Amino acid sequence: MSAPPAPGQAKPGPSPSVLAIGGGVVAAAVVAGVLLLGGHEKVGTVDRPALSLVKKAEIEKAADTLAPEEKDKVVAEAKACTAPLASMRLSKTTSQGGGVVRIRAGNYLSPAFNVADTPIDIAVPFPAPYETGKGEIVLEGSAKDVFVQLRPGLKMDQVAGVVRIPVIWDTSKPCGS
Repeated sequence: MSAPPAPGQAKPGPSPSVLAIGGGVVAAAVVAGVLLLGGHEKVGTVDRPALSLVKKAEIEKAADTLAPEEKDKVVAEAKACTAPLASMRLSKTTSQGGGVVRIRAGNYLSPAFNVADTPIDIAVPFPAPYETGKGEIVLEGSAKDVFVQLRPGLKMDQVAGVVRIPVIWDTSKPCGS
């Protein structure tokens, strides 16, 4: 057994530089974890709603709303699970509402949609690489009293010119299974 230290003799602790280095390593690990995992939120909020995934079995049906000049490429990528499709619905919220909008998702621009009495189910490519889990959808056009069904949905009193909507999505099932 070793004798206890004599009064007034303390065991030397780690030096301040060792503590600083250790603290830096811990802080770097926390930042790395947030950067690697933080973009993969799964539940949308009013400030950043979630996009839904078009299931693989529903790609052909969803493709009817894609821009004709990009349809074949987008459908092939979705079927190969390299660039899945997102879905949303547009509808009007009042009898006086409606108008015409297009949806921009990354470099993709949808055909013009007439927001009228019947809700419209729309497919678009995800606005950023699927594995990032976040991006921005842009509504372009002129409409009023429009409901954009995301999770949660958004009611827009006015779409005049450009409306930017930051969005997220769940990256755990890229083929919609």
